[in-house]
Amino acid sequence: MPTCPECAGQMKWDGSQRRYVCQRCGLALKYKEIEEMRDKYRDDIEKAKDSDWKKKKEKKDYLNWWLSSEKK
Repeated sequence: MPTCPECAGQMKWDGSQRRYVCQRCGLALKYKEIEEMRDKYRDDIEKAKDSDWKKKKEKKDYLNWWLSSEKK
């Protein structure tokens, strides 16, 4: 049973709508739409992690440079 991409609630099949409906927030999606939303969120999370990693690396490199004796 799929989980809601918005609130992580359980989604149940509603045959009359031919869609999965979230039991918590009421979002109704086809299975393909659920997968597309998950992929989109996954890509957004990966981009954010990559950006955070680059910032942390830059700060660490700067700190190492600052603490070294090679400042010129």
